[in-house]
Amino acid sequence: MNPVPITPTQLTVNRERLPLALWDYGGNGPAVLFLHGFLDTGRSFEDAACALAADDICRPLCMDWRGHGSSGRISADAAYHQLDHLKDLAAVLDELQADGIEIAAVVAHSMGGTVALMLASFAPDMIQHLMLVDCVGGYAADASTQVDQMTALLEHNRRPTPPFRSFASREAAMERVIANNEGLSLAGAERIVRHYLDEQEDGRFMVRLDPRLRGPNPYRFPEHHWLEICGRVTAKVHLLAPEFGYIHRIPALQERFEKLPHATRQDLPGVGHHVHVEAVTSFADAVKNLLNAKA
Repeated sequence: MNPVPITPTQLTVNRERLPLALWDYGGNGPAVLFLHGFLDTGRSFEDAACALAADDICRPLCMDWRGHGSSGRISADAAYHQLDHLKDLAAVLDELQADGIEIAAVVAHSMGGTVALMLASFAPDMIQHLMLVDCVGGYAADASTQVDQMTALLEHNRRPTPPFRSFASREAAMERVIANNEGLSLAGAERIVRHYLDEQEDGRFMVRLDPRLRGPNPYRFPEHHWLEICGRVTAKVHLLAPEFGYIHRIPALQERFEKLPHATRQDLPGVGHHVHVEAVTSFADAVKNLLNAKA
């Protein structure tokens, strides 16, 4: 897919909390909120967003989570935990509705899917249609693992946070992304880093991420909590399940999927975790089909 490039309008949401960047790709279709995964940015959805907007399938709104991309960075006493993202997402949806923007569906990859799934369970009226991209919630933990997580968190917080590494070129950054994501193609890596880097005065490139994003997650639900969460989701859920993604590697995710009351699944052969940058046409078609089914 080679969509005609669209320069999005940068909106600011979550205005009463920590300001977040929302990239509006326009189009005359219904508004759809796209949520990226951990250490990614909203604009990695760009090629799919441009295609969807150009065909008036939807109005893609692609958000940068706190600490990612062009969104705000936290103060020293705040956090980047998933419960913080959850509160941000609820505030953003309320704010958009108050501004007259009705979100027809939420499309969420990886960590974005975890946060969206929690919100769809805890506040079912806020999300009616949800596409999960290689995600049915986060990692689970038993009591022993959870206590270890808290120990690791305190140890982490007592040490200085090192910056992310810089890169001599965009190509070097792409090579690093590929090394960290087994099976990711060069085209997929380019889509991730396209709006991911800032050029410094010395000519090197830094990722647009707050270094404090790294570190242990302080709290993981036990597996039976995830099953309860899934069972309370009233939204219509469509799961994109790539062949080489987490869905096929973590058996518990299938059981969670089966707990969702209104869910469909689409398997994508030959695709890895980053569906939105690796299989742009299939991803865009899935969004189109989701909206058609909603209609």
